[in-house]
Amino acid sequence: MVFPREVGVDKTSGAERFLRVVLIINGIGDIGLGAFMLFLPGELARMVNFDLTGEMIYLVGGWGTASMSFGVMRLFAGIGARPEVRWFVAAFGLFEGALLTMFGLAVMALTQLTFFQVSLSTLFALFFAVAYGAAFLWRKRSNRPV
Repeated sequence: MVFPREVGVDKTSGAERFLRVVLIINGIGDIGLGAFMLFLPGELARMVNFDLTGEMIYLVGGWGTASMSFGVMRLFAGIGARPEVRWFVAAFGLFEGALLTMFGLAVMALTQLTFFQVSLSTLFALFFAVAYGAAFLWRKRSNRPV
């Protein structure tokens, strides 16, 4: 039996709603960045002061394809997937973000590349690693299992 006060009430936790927003924003960002890498590699190379070679076009295009694929996965997970799928994708995003952040910092420390040259991917990754980590902490604090 449905009581009138329950009609229209969103029973989704705050952590779940936050995660949906993070997934959707991350998905849109990945799709946009991937399209930029795939279709405008010359602009990207100019932005970060890299030489545009055949090798660079290949690498950037490959990463663009991967970024767009991850973006579609995240977008669909945020829009309509089951909660356990959303949290799995979030765990993947947390791992990816942490790993890419560490990689960007290591590249900057061990090569001649500057922070500006690695900042786009490193800051993007750090932002989403923190956002996914916050979602997991929020879920843990609310004691809601997946």
